[in-house]
Amino acid sequence: FFQGLAGSCAAPSEAADRRGTTTNMAGSEALLAHRTRVMRLYRNSLKQMMSWAIQRSLIYEEFKNIRSQFEANMNVPTLGEATRLVEAGEKYLAEKAHPDPYIVPYYYGGSAYHRNPPFPKQISIHRDFGREGY
Repeated sequence: FFQGLAGSCAAPSEAADRRGTTTNMAGSEALLAHRTRVMRLYRNSLKQMMSWAIQRSLIYEEFKNIRSQFEANMNVPTLGEATRLVEAGEKYLAEKAHPDPYIVPYYYGGSAYHRNPPFPKQISIHRDFGREGY
């Protein structure tokens, strides 16, 4: 399904951040923003995969393929190259969007959304109806 998904990941400065050495603030903020984009791309690709397949065995197999594509590009040497990979992955994901994506029934747009809305606060519950003890 998602054979051409181009994942990406971190620049080499991430390893330096893990060791405790500090980098300049702008570089670390750019790296954090990039990691967030990568995580969102990965999550959205998994969620979109759920719309394309019904059988769990197929879904899990495709999850492994998507994960391997992201892990293949994990050690990209420059942040610019990694950013290009993320942009290509986002473009590919937008091209492969499902025309009728799966929506959880009780979420907004789902088939059970607001089916049984809560009672207004003006209506109170009387548990001792008929036994008020006038």
